[in-house]
Amino acid sequence: MNAINILHDGGSFLAVNKPANLSTQAPNRADSLESRLQKQLHARSNYVAFPHRLDRPVSGVILVALTKRTARLLSDQFASRKVQKVYRAWVDGKYTVESARWDDWMRKIPDQARGEICSDSALGAKQAQTDTQALKYDSAQNRSLVQLSPLTGRMHQLRIQSASRGHAIVGDLLYGSHQVPDGNRCETHSTDRILLHAWNITFHDPKNGKKMAIPCPNDEFSSLV
Repeated sequence: MNAINILHDGGSFLAVNKPANLSTQAPNRADSLESRLQKQLHARSNYVAFPHRLDRPVSGVILVALTKRTARLLSDQFASRKVQKVYRAWVDGKYTVESARWDDWMRKIPDQARGEICSDSALGAKQAQTDTQALKYDSAQNRSLVQLSPLTGRMHQLRIQSASRGHAIVGDLLYGSHQVPDGNRCETHSTDRILLHAWNITFHDPKNGKKMAIPCPNDEFSSLV
């Protein structure tokens, strides 16, 4: 089992690169980012907490608090929307809008681990906003590389908003993608991997308040074409 890649060590917190197909947390000490870090950091800290999460199929940068105070300070930043996150995704079809803001209302579907676009008056509706930018188009695979910067943090927000516009994230069978990644190719068999990656996170260092950005580039996304 490979060690989790630490992108930045802030003393009381870390920024790490979560692999795809690994849950942020799991019950009963099952394999997860949490259980792996607990083993990896056992000589340093017995406290590991997550002020935010990434879906199991998603890879990329995630913050990890190593003290209760830091966990609270980072959580407060997320609650007050002081954290900016940037993702990159390969999506089905040709998306060529240079820049746009997706503004929707969405809700969790009762008794299901998925959400949907809905009207603003629907029960449980919450506003979801994402700034988007087209980066490149792969005509051979009929898919587009896009940059997604969510302004809100709804469940499966990027996945739902992309799919609702006819551009499901590659590999996201839950929301209707017709392509599934297999290494540098897209085949039509089942996998848990989706081509969505947390590319960068900007926040304030809980120790001194200094604004900082932690990048997490992924060669998979820049070299697929």
